[in-house]
Amino acid sequence: MKLYDLAISVPKDLREKMIQAGIFSKSIGRYIYIYEMYTQLTGNGMPKMDAYMAVSAKCFTCEENVRKIIQKMSAEV
Repeated sequence: MKLYDLAISVPKDLREKMIQAGIFSKSIGRYIYIYEMYTQLTGNGMPKMDAYMAVSAKCFTCEENVRKIIQKMSAEV
């Protein structure tokens, strides 16, 4: 199971409690948004590098951060 799958399987109110307990990062909501945007773009045929660039521009962060977030959300837990 990927971290993304785990994060979206938890109801939002429980996810908030898990954030307060330190189980999930305070940024997990943003990470989910970035991961979903990236997978949608690549699923529609956009090359990975272009998807990194598009997501970074949309989310006001650098491409390196987007890559790290995608890698983290894709990691097996």
